[in-house]
Amino acid sequence: MDEMKQQEQQNTEKTEKDKKGFIKWIKEHKSQLALAGVSVAALIAMVLGLKNKDSITKIWMSLKDEIEKGKPLSAKWYEKADLKELKDVRDSVQKAYLNQNLSMETRSRMWDLLPKLDNAIGKRQWAGKEYGFPVKSEHGWHLPSD
Repeated sequence: MDEMKQQEQQNTEKTEKDKKGFIKWIKEHKSQLALAGVSVAALIAMVLGLKNKDSITKIWMSLKDEIEKGKPLSAKWYEKADLKELKDVRDSVQKAYLNQNLSMETRSRMWDLLPKLDNAIGKRQWAGKEYGFPVKSEHGWHLPSD
């Protein structure tokens, strides 16, 4: 019994000594360990980057376009979008507004978007044209007879 307790105590002391030695070694080599960790992470990123180069390039280009053009339906997007894109978005927003399966909250948001889209489309259609009454460019009342 005494031998077992004595051997157990020696094992505990040895384990404590090994633990302290390991911690000391880690503290001495922490900069090398950090560099190795960063290097491994960089190597993995490089391998994955080379393997998926096409998809990363595609994502990068879409992000670049989004930054230049702006997020859809943002103020910057209204300024940068071309007329065809504005009209396509307006048609889809109007269809969503008329969809009775959508909630009233969603349809209300679509209703609020329609005038913004109409204003952006009007600015594009009337750009460079003389301002006159009425502003509407299609058929309507009190149009001058040219």
